[in-house]
Amino acid sequence: MDKSREIVKKYWGFDRFRPMQEEIVDAVIYGHDTLALLPTGGGKSLCFQVPGIAREGITLVISPLIALMQDQVANLQSKGIRAKSIISGMSHREMDITLDNARFGGLDFLYTSPERIQSKLFMERFKGMNVGLIVVDEAHCISEWGHDFRPAFKEIYKLREIHPDVPIIALTATATDKVRADILKQLQLKSPKIFEASFERSNLSYETQESENKLVAIVNYCKSHDDLCGIVYCQTRKSVKDVARILQANRISVGVYHGGMTKEDRQRMLKDWLNDKIKVMVSTNAFGMGIDKPDVRFVLHYEFPPTLEAYFQEAGRAGRDGKESRAIVFWEKQDLTALQERIKQQFPEITTIKTTYRAVCNFLKIAIGSGKDESYPFEIAKLCSAFQLNPLQAYNSLKILEMNNDLVFSEGVFHPTKVKYAIGNKELYNFQIQHSKFLGLTTLLSRSYAGIFEQYFEIHEKEFCTRLAINTMELENQLKQLEKYGVLDISWKSSLPTVTLTHERLPDDYLSISAEVYTYRKQNAELKLEKALQFIELPICRSVQLLKYFGQESEPCGKCDVCKNNSKTTYRTKELKEILMPFLQNMQTIEDCTDKTNASSEQIKKALKELILEEKIEAFDGKFKVK
Repeated sequence: MDKSREIVKKYWGFDRFRPMQEEIVDAVIYGHDTLALLPTGGGKSLCFQVPGIAREGITLVISPLIALMQDQVANLQSKGIRAKSIISGMSHREMDITLDNARFGGLDFLYTSPERIQSKLFMERFKGMNVGLIVVDEAHCISEWGHDFRPAFKEIYKLREIHPDVPIIALTATATDKVRADILKQLQLKSPKIFEASFERSNLSYETQESENKLVAIVNYCKSHDDLCGIVYCQTRKSVKDVARILQANRISVGVYHGGMTKEDRQRMLKDWLNDKIKVMVSTNAFGMGIDKPDVRFVLHYEFPPTLEAYFQEAGRAGRDGKESRAIVFWEKQDLTALQERIKQQFPEITTIKTTYRAVCNFLKIAIGSGKDESYPFEIAKLCSAFQLNPLQAYNSLKILEMNNDLVFSEGVFHPTKVKYAIGNKELYNFQIQHSKFLGLTTLLSRSYAGIFEQYFEIHEKEFCTRLAINTMELENQLKQLEKYGVLDISWKSSLPTVTLTHERLPDDYLSISAEVYTYRKQNAELKLEKALQFIELPICRSVQLLKYFGQESEPCGKCDVCKNNSKTTYRTKELKEILMPFLQNMQTIEDCTDKTNASSEQIKKALKELILEEKIEAFDGKFKVK
C-alpha cells in the first residue's frame, strides 16, 4: 500500500487514489489476476501503470486502440518512464529493435495490439523477456458479445502458457454480465480479484431531444452556453468537419479532433482545449481516451453511436469533477432509419468480402503465399477506383477481414518520421569528413537523441528546420540522401491507412469467413442496435435504462428529459412570468428557466415572449435578461 502511494505521488503528483483504484493496484502488485470494471473517467490506466512500475520486469500492455497507445506511451515517456509501442506502419527493423530492447531490459512498458502478439517474431522475443505484468486493456474486445469484438484477443491466453506465473489484469469501462463471464473464461484468469464500480453518475443527466434540424439545435445550445466547456461527438471525420465549420460560422470557439490529424495538430488542439482557449471540441470517438478534463459541462451527440457501450463511454466524459453536467443526444426521424441501415452496410455479402480481399492483394501486388506480417500504406479511394468497388462496402469488408484475422487495417492514424543510425560512431565520423554538407544534420541528430545508434527516434521537423536554418523540403532531401548512402534507417511519416497481412496471401478458394465473425456478430449488432433505439425513444428514465443494460439497478434520476417531463408543473402564464422575473436579473437560457421552474419549454417560451412584448426583458442570442 505504501509503495503504491509513493509511486502515484512521485510520477503523477497525486496524494491519494480515486475510489477503488488503490484496492485494484495493490491486488495486482501482490500478483493476483484481476478484472477491473471501471466507468469512463474512473482512472483505468493508473490501475496498471502503478503496478507496472512497482513490479519487477517489463509490463506488456495489449490494446486495440493505436491513438490511445501513442498517447499513453508519450505520457509515460514525459515522466521519465521507458515506454515504447509496436503498431502497424512500423518497419520490420524498427519492430525488431524495439522487441530486443524489451528483451534485454531496456523498457519498462511495451504497448502492442492483439494482432501483433501473434507474429512469430513477437512470440520468440516474448519468451526471452523478464515479464512482470500482462495488461489487457479494453478487455470487452475479447468477447463476441462485446461491442468491439476482436478475434485476436482470444489468442492472448497463449502468453500465459509462456510465462505462467505472471499476473494478468483485464480492464474495461463497458461490459454486460455475459461479456464479463466471457473475459474471465477466454483469458483463463486464475482465482481472479474482481472489482466493479457503480456505473451510476448522479451529477450527469442523460437526455435525448428530437429535433427537426439537429445541427441548428446544437448551434443554439453551444451559443447559449458559450461560457462552458463541451464536446460534440460525430461518427465520421466528414461530420466532424461539417459540424465544426457551421459552429465556427456562428462564432463559437471550436476545435476539431480525429485520428487522421498529425500528432502535433492533435496535441495543439488538446492543449488549447485543456487551457480553455477552445471551448467546444468537435470530435470522433478518438477524442477523450485517457483524457481527463474535469470541467466538461456538456457532451452533445450529433450522431448516435451504434451501441450503448460506446455512448456510455462518450457521455461519461462530462462532469468528472462531480458538478452538474448534461449529455444530450440530438436526433431526427431519419437518424433511426440510418442507424438500422448502418448495420446492413456493416455486413456486406460474403462474396463482396472475398472480392475485396483479392482486390487488396492485387492492388498491393502481393503474390499468393507471401506478404505475411508486412505493412503496406494504401488509399482506399484508389483501391475502389482501380477495381470498381463500392467504397463503403470495401471499408466494411476490410473491417470484417480484420475481425477474421486475415489482415490488420489501420485507419490513417498519423505516424511521424523516425530515424536510427545504420552505421556506427566511427563510420559516421568518416562519413562526416567526406560529406561536410550533412555535418549539421548528422551532428544535431547525434546530440538530440542519446541512443540513436541503437533505436529509432521521432524527428521534430519544425524544430530541426529552425535550428539548421533550412526549409522542410531541404530537410527531407537531406534525410533521403542519408538513407540512400546507408547512414540512416528511416521510417517515413504517413497519415495513410495501412494494411498488414497476418498470414500469407491465400488462394481465393481458401479464404473462409467464420460464423463467429460474421453471422453471430451481425445478430449481436442487431440486438445492440435495438437496445440503442429503445434508449432514444422509450419514455423510461435514461439512467435506469443504461444501468439496467450493464446489469445494475437504480432509481429514476430525476434529471433526464423523461424524468423532467413526468414531473412538469403546469403554471398559468401570469404566475410563471412572476416567478421568472427575479430569476432573469441575470442572463438565462430557456433550459435554465425550465430547470428553475420545472415548467415545460413551451410554457417558458410563451411566458418569455410575453415579457419581451411587454418590454420587461431583452433577448441576447438565445439568452434572456431583465432590461
